[in-house]
Amino acid sequence: MKKIISVVGLIISMNTYAGLDEGIELYHAGKYKEAFVMFNAESEKGDPAGQHLTASLYYQGLGVEKDLEIAVKLFKQAAEGGYLPSIANLGLMYMQGDGVEQDPNSSFKYTEKAAELGDLQSIFNLGQFYRKGFGVEPNQEKAAQWYGSAAESGVIQAQNEYGLMFAQGHGVELDYVKAYAWIKMPAEAGDGQALKNLAQLKEILGSDISKAEKLAEEYKLKYAANK
Repeated sequence: MKKIISVVGLIISMNTYAGLDEGIELYHAGKYKEAFVMFNAESEKGDPAGQHLTASLYYQGLGVEKDLEIAVKLFKQAAEGGYLPSIANLGLMYMQGDGVEQDPNSSFKYTEKAAELGDLQSIFNLGQFYRKGFGVEPNQEKAAQWYGSAAESGVIQAQNEYGLMFAQGHGVELDYVKAYAWIKMPAEAGDGQALKNLAQLKEILGSDISKAEKLAEEYKLKYAANK
């Protein structure tokens, strides 16, 4: 799977095919103008991947003058064609007000669609939206469900947030043992907030720490990001 990632973390490419592979090779070689020609040719044919890649160059200002308006237009065309990376990007852009006016409702719409199609960052973000009430009524149970889905797929941020849901009894039954087991994975990965949360849980657990450590090892085997 070849990817081109922009400096702000938008998804720029997923699976492609021969007609675009040459353009991606040119991109990685720093030949952005030549890559733009290849991508734009496919974009003008109505190909969603070509639209997405062309949009990414307009977004970054590589090989072509930066133009966020055109980038958004092309991302939307690719999204209408069902291209997952563009759908996910639009969710982020409307969330951050990046190239568009910040719009929680539009962000939720695109993020929900991307999450349902399996984009892990969008799955985590949807958990955030439901917990905070961004573009949707707050719903702690749904927040926990989406966090859990991302956490089980190895998303470190989600594992910490999901653990906190158990530690606070929000959307799930209060369970310090499960909270510890989920939070230990991001803590071991070096997440600063998770390390603080884990230290607090150790104090709370007391004699139950051995039970929590055992479950943490089980979770690590099943759900760690680099298992």
